[in-house]
Amino acid sequence: MHVLTWCRQLSDRYELTPLRWICCAGLFVAAFCLSTWLELGGTAGALVLFAGYFWLARREWRVPSPMHARVWGGIYAALLAAALTVGRLVRGTGDARGKPDVNYIDWEGKKDLLLFLPLALLLWLAFLQLRRVCAAHTLTGRAQRPRGRRCFVAAWALIFLCWTPYLLAFWPAGLVGDGAHTLEEALTPGVPAGNHWVVLYILTLRFFVWLAAVFGGGLSVGLCLYAVAQSLALAATCAAVVWQLYRLGVPRLLVAAAAAMYGLSGFFATYGMVTWKDTLFSAAVVLLALQLWSFAADGYRRGAALALAGTVLFLCFWRNNGLYVVVPTLVVLAIAFRKKAARLLAAGLAAVVLALAIQGPGYDALGIEKDALTESVSIPLQQMAAVIYEDRPLTEEQSEFLFALIPEETWKANYCPSLSDDLKSALDSRFLQDNLGEFLKVWAQLLPANLDVYIEAYLMQTTGFWQPGSWWGNYAEFFTGVQDLYSHGIHTVDWFEQWTGHGLLPVLSGLTRFVSSGTMVWIFLGGFFFCLAKPLGRRKNELLMLTPFLFCWLTLMISVPISHSYRYIFMLPLALPLFCLVFVRERTAGAAVQPGGKPSPAEDFVVK
Repeated sequence: MHVLTWCRQLSDRYELTPLRWICCAGLFVAAFCLSTWLELGGTAGALVLFAGYFWLARREWRVPSPMHARVWGGIYAALLAAALTVGRLVRGTGDARGKPDVNYIDWEGKKDLLLFLPLALLLWLAFLQLRRVCAAHTLTGRAQRPRGRRCFVAAWALIFLCWTPYLLAFWPAGLVGDGAHTLEEALTPGVPAGNHWVVLYILTLRFFVWLAAVFGGGLSVGLCLYAVAQSLALAATCAAVVWQLYRLGVPRLLVAAAAAMYGLSGFFATYGMVTWKDTLFSAAVVLLALQLWSFAADGYRRGAALALAGTVLFLCFWRNNGLYVVVPTLVVLAIAFRKKAARLLAAGLAAVVLALAIQGPGYDALGIEKDALTESVSIPLQQMAAVIYEDRPLTEEQSEFLFALIPEETWKANYCPSLSDDLKSALDSRFLQDNLGEFLKVWAQLLPANLDVYIEAYLMQTTGFWQPGSWWGNYAEFFTGVQDLYSHGIHTVDWFEQWTGHGLLPVLSGLTRFVSSGTMVWIFLGGFFFCLAKPLGRRKNELLMLTPFLFCWLTLMISVPISHSYRYIFMLPLALPLFCLVFVRERTAGAAVQPGGKPSPAEDFVVK
């Protein structure tokens, strides 16, 4: 009897019962994603299983929650349920250049959408129960650790050491597509012709090629030096995240687990050595988030303004959409902290103005062309191409404009639902630049009569950034290997095979799988909505930290050129431990404890 009482008290104290039901809900969602239910009993059978689950767990759902938590939880549950139900209807071959007959949404299975409502209800209840569980498993009583550098240095060294086999097995570096074109620009003497491949990135590659030549090395050695330098920078960013966990009092075992995730995953190792500018851009986004979090939690520290200005400048110069991430983030900072953030805002705005001055009049004076407007109209272009492909009616004026932009026969020939590059390469960029207003006018005119086509085209163009579980493998999610597009004699060398006769390349290639990009987006959004569900006045710190990630994702959702490319949101897996930390926070010293030792509701937990 005493044992049963003790078990019941233990279950109440640590909220084991709701955790059990949350795990059951997770199994239901997993079965839904794998189509198990529909294969066994169809939609009706799935609805019966839902009803049975709700009945068995009926008592556990009677948990009081604040109204704003119910609202934000409901919004998140509805969005995720919509992504799960519609995502199951997406058909594709994994080839971005697949035509609409192979890459499409199978609306014939729309009866499965009947599962949206019970699935949304299930996710909403699980969200509310998760708040209850997290309230009982916060970092109670753990004080922040001192700002020692030993944890950072140790994590940095160990993570980079774990990545060295990849640097040796995939020598000299991962060279693909954009990186190969940028390398060719770097090898061209003189001022870069344009900013499409980003001037700072071109000059950086040119520096490492020059550095290799100084020591008598060739182009492959220069790429290797770049890969090593980038891996060191990425490892330092990972170590900064680990250090943040350590400082906030996370148990040492979990801190070590975070470091192990970075070090032992080939996914991060391959990003460290690939010639994509997205790696360092993502690292800078994570550093910006850490800087904002440090300011929100600890106040202004000496040197914080200079560090923020440096990060902002790098983001603006390293990728062309950096400005669209930085400016909204500064606006949120100004709204949230006002005069308290005056020095940070002044430094950030000064960096933005400097970047605009250099990239505007400065580049014009040097004869450097700005990035073409075509990079910003991928989704409208895809939507109008879908209308033309479906032979939907057009007015004479609309036809005249669209076929002046791209020849009539090219619209259908180049339309791929998951990739806009072929259309962008065919359009008259000067004509678009001079007639942008007319372009947007025609797009808006076609919208009402072709809403269904517009929606499907949008969903197919952004699939990888909202569909949970979608994974296309090498190139789309990560990259290993060399694409020597300009015949420079660059090829992959496995030094382990050269030295011992036994290569590690096949083994290491099998360690590159990670959480899919669509799933990672919903993990991030889960943390974001979980913060919104916290009490007013106790969520500002984490929301500010999450802001740069939110704007990175939103900019993609309005202008992404390809449906699957993990590199565009690499900052999300890079910050995964921070997102997990959002759910479990430290309780204030004065937080109440209910009778029997049971922790008080989630409202008593705030960020220190």
